[in-house]
Amino acid sequence: MEALFLSAAQFALAVVLSALAAYLGVWLFDRTTPRLDEWELLKVGNVAVGIVLGAIVLGVAIVLRPALQVNTAWRPDAGAVWGVVILLVLQAIQVLVGLLFAVVAIALSLWIFTRLTGDLDEWNEIASGNQAVGVLLAGVILSTALIAGVALDAILRLIAG
Repeated sequence: MEALFLSAAQFALAVVLSALAAYLGVWLFDRTTPRLDEWELLKVGNVAVGIVLGAIVLGVAIVLRPALQVNTAWRPDAGAVWGVVILLVLQAIQVLVGLLFAVVAIALSLWIFTRLTGDLDEWNEIASGNQAVGVLLAGVILSTALIAGVALDAILRLIAG
């Protein structure tokens, strides 16, 4: 019965934390692009911005996937209920660390990529609705997320022992 409760609680926590992580990922991205008002551009139907923000949400989810896995073999000596609570708190901490890892990795890769492209001003192109640039940046975001997710998984496995 304890395992069923833990699984149900982990599922509920994963849903809530995933929604928060998606929002925080977009919010933090919005803060790192002061020349763009992503929310206003979305309201007027700028598809390029939608593509990039959708890639941010998906990229954060890809990176966070390993953080949602908790080592349930480790059982603290705190009783059944408190043991589950401690495991859920550990899962929440892993997700927060993973979210930070995801946002930093994606922001850094976009920063490096936009510096390497020379004359192309990606953010002006996105603001003007250039979907081709939006798709290109989405590719950068998703490829970074795939690689960063593997790295985060390795880090979490090392920490868990």
